[in-house]
Amino acid sequence: MLEQGERLSLAQAFDGIRAEFHVSDTALGALAAAMVLVGVLGGLPMGALADRWRRTTLLVIAMIIWTTCMGLNAIAPGFAFLFIGRLGVGAVEANGPASYSLMADYYPVATRARMMGRYQLGSAVGGLFGVGLSGVLVDTFGWRAAFWMWIPFGVVVVLVLAHLREPLRGGQDRAFHLEEFDRIEADGLPGLLPDLALPTPRRSDLDYDTASWMEVLRELRQIRSMWFGLMSLTISSFLLAALGVWGIEFFKQAFDLSATRAGAFVPAIGGGAAIGLVGGGELADRLLRRGVANARVYVTAVASVLASVLLLPAFLTSSLPLAAVLLFFGSMCLTMPVAPSEAILSDATDLPTALAMLTPLYAIGGLVMLLAARSYPADLAFVAAEARRSMEGSRR
Repeated sequence: MLEQGERLSLAQAFDGIRAEFHVSDTALGALAAAMVLVGVLGGLPMGALADRWRRTTLLVIAMIIWTTCMGLNAIAPGFAFLFIGRLGVGAVEANGPASYSLMADYYPVATRARMMGRYQLGSAVGGLFGVGLSGVLVDTFGWRAAFWMWIPFGVVVVLVLAHLREPLRGGQDRAFHLEEFDRIEADGLPGLLPDLALPTPRRSDLDYDTASWMEVLRELRQIRSMWFGLMSLTISSFLLAALGVWGIEFFKQAFDLSATRAGAFVPAIGGGAAIGLVGGGELADRLLRRGVANARVYVTAVASVLASVLLLPAFLTSSLPLAAVLLFFGSMCLTMPVAPSEAILSDATDLPTALAMLTPLYAIGGLVMLLAARSYPADLAFVAAEARRSMEGSRR
């Protein structure tokens, strides 16, 4: 909620930052990308720490840094200082491995996409709240209010995370293995899974406690569906990130709206996104319960193509009502792949054209995800079997 809400409130501050520091849209885009850069560079080391530390502790530290950087952004005397402060905001982005690892250990495999969707619903709630409130605050008190407003929320989240329990690692995947291959209700949810008829998993003798990074990477290289999923998400995230940063600015520039009036169109993006986040996970899990092992792959691919079909005319139309309707349904399809897949430039041209040029990438990303369909059932069986093997090894 805070991560996405703050990201969209930053977009509401763009006009003030541009006017005070005399920077271009390219510089503003770099400002928005600063936290992503830290997330990319910090993902591997933070992922390694998440395997060794309490994941809840890592998230507490990340949120303390995030909250502190909100204050630094609010008092920035110049653009360079503001940019450096944005790098610290990326501490939350870099802790994605800890967050998703916790989610995987909190909930059963068969309901994971649904729960991921509910978890990601926080981003839609944050977007609706952040853009709507920040628009009013920015118009009233200036662009720095877009940062001040998040500090109390950051303090509350730090206190909540400090009391969050640390679940048993890999417990839900081991339960899935027992239920799928031994046909017992190991996850406490009777009748949840049909017989998926997964293939016999390949065997591995890798000792995960003593393995080097290269040995682990070689093991991961064999999980082909994961790599197709990563390629798909990488391609698709160009549009997802662009819409998150420039969506409100699109309404301002294309239809000459103020920050407050542009914020009134947040439901066109946030409302559809919220439905997609929940609906994508629910649909994928429902298909899985009906025996479609590749349910998450198919939901991701189809929704991604539909998102491009709906969003392309939304960015090119001159009709405000039509743009709002198309963005609502396009955003719904845009976020439908988020839960299933996680469970597995305006200086050069005008902003509407720039967004339209990025839109086909989402369809391409969805089609790439289809390549995972052949290997996903075998990879699912392997991961579940490895979770059980690691547990048996620790008992010995």
